[in-house]
Amino acid sequence: MTNPQNRLRSLSRLGALSLLSAALVVGAVATPATAAPAASPSAAAAGARAGQAALSLAAPLGYVALGDSFTSGQGAPPYSDATCQRSRYQSYPVISSLLSPYRLSANKACSGASISDIPAQLSGVSARAKLVTITVGGIDAGSTAILQACAPDPASAPCGLAVQTSLATLSSPAFATSLAQTYGYIAATLPDARVAVLNYPMLFQPGVSPLGDLVNQGTGALNAAIQAAVTYTPEPAGVDRIRYIDATQEFAGHGIGSAVPYIAFDPANLLAPSNFHPNALGNTFGYYRALVADGVLRR
Repeated sequence: MTNPQNRLRSLSRLGALSLLSAALVVGAVATPATAAPAASPSAAAAGARAGQAALSLAAPLGYVALGDSFTSGQGAPPYSDATCQRSRYQSYPVISSLLSPYRLSANKACSGASISDIPAQLSGVSARAKLVTITVGGIDAGSTAILQACAPDPASAPCGLAVQTSLATLSSPAFATSLAQTYGYIAATLPDARVAVLNYPMLFQPGVSPLGDLVNQGTGALNAAIQAAVTYTPEPAGVDRIRYIDATQEFAGHGIGSAVPYIAFDPANLLAPSNFHPNALGNTFGYYRALVADGVLRR
């Protein structure tokens, strides 16, 4: 559902543009065909400077998307990049780029990306970017291994081992440290950018299945580790630019098994690449709405 405040703001912008256009047209028609007095050089220069300032304020701001499949939009095909499974139209970075002052100048998010892949994703990105969004850590925490081991039988020994391994990873100081170092590296590489670190949604409705509850439990532990890493990330020059964005409340009530799921899942094709990722609804009313609610997409 569209935020009413944003709708009003958009309508206000459209109204202002329409009024400005009408005023220009009326002014052109109503002005007599007589020569206007020439402006003084100083007045002309001041007007030029004012015009440049106005254009600068209205210019779109650079936006960089980093991380794994939850940012690439794997749950919302078709893809513009088959390898990284970047959604062509419906990832939250694409939606944010269309509905905010920020324009996606680099989309480096890629399916299967881990923490160690982020420095390479930053290669070639303009240092003038003003916003970064990222989801990362799920692969490192063993999310894929858990789904593969637990899907056949959540009560099996391989499933239990995968969950235990994941929880051990999440509780390790090394995991949080690697996340914190990554966030700090992004902030140092892009010194003018705000860094929005999004967490992961609960994929299943609570109680829908034993596997779903196991996955949700792991997701909660992963999100706690991400939040802790953001809290303790040393930022360059002490600037508060790295923010933790909790999207779980926007996704609440819309997991797999709900009436209106925000997570892609095709029970007829358990190997569909889009499965267990936010679908178009999730990217719009989940991730994008969380960014809006937290004020991340304001100029």
